[in-house]
Amino acid sequence: MKKTELTAEEAKTLIDRVGPSLGCGDFTYEPVFPEGRIDVCAVRRMAENGSDYGFDTIYLVWKEPDGLLKHEEIKNSRSTKDYIHIESVVINKDGSVSVSFGSGGSFSGVPWSESMKVAINSGKADVSKETPISYAVQAKRAMMKVVENHQHNHPLYKPTVVKEHIIDEERKVVAFILFEQIDTDRCSEHSDGWLGDQFRYSLWKMNGGNDPTQLYEDHAYIRRSKSELTGTRGRDCSLKDLRIEGDTIKVIRFKGEQAEEQEPEEILFNMAVSNF
Repeated sequence: MKKTELTAEEAKTLIDRVGPSLGCGDFTYEPVFPEGRIDVCAVRRMAENGSDYGFDTIYLVWKEPDGLLKHEEIKNSRSTKDYIHIESVVINKDGSVSVSFGSGGSFSGVPWSESMKVAINSGKADVSKETPISYAVQAKRAMMKVVENHQHNHPLYKPTVVKEHIIDEERKVVAFILFEQIDTDRCSEHSDGWLGDQFRYSLWKMNGGNDPTQLYEDHAYIRRSKSELTGTRGRDCSLKDLRIEGDTIKVIRFKGEQAEEQEPEEILFNMAVSNF
């Protein structure tokens, strides 16, 4: 059956109309067509507010034999704010379309890649995730899901990110440190507040194909300068210098109740248990 031609301009015009807009920096990129097909393509739409929030959306656009344009959203980064780039668009033997895309982890802290399979039947699209091509890809998807599930939307909060991660593909083990902001008593971007910002650092592990599990967490308020109320900047609850040595996860935290007097100490966790 002869395919109905879909032009790049038609695809962009459609996504300009139906895609999200935040008023500043909105942009639809050039479509990516699969080799040998002229009726289907993948399109990236960027929406930004010009100050502190933006996200990308990936669409599949196709033209029906009767000339009707159709589209289906297959991925967005509303929760993480990561920029997404389209890596490839491929037609499978069964006629379905595989769209591969990824990100450098611009905001989430986790470089990731993913592939969606889209089967088009009678004007409708059935979208499903394709099996990861490696354990590293699977692990990064799992970490991204944790990031997405721990977002806290507030204009004064820092974004949730993975600060450090280790993937041992040979043994299929993963460890990572998640950073979140969970509270603030500041009233503006430039103020300090009485206590400042409350941050949470948590340590996670993943074995094989299991979902990530949390091993440890700490949270505390901290300021840029000493508080007149408490006489201290607060407490630094950060975790850093993540390592896996044998079956032991090692990480540095700061011991003490005041940032001015805290000293680093190493804490240990066994990959097989949930405490130390």
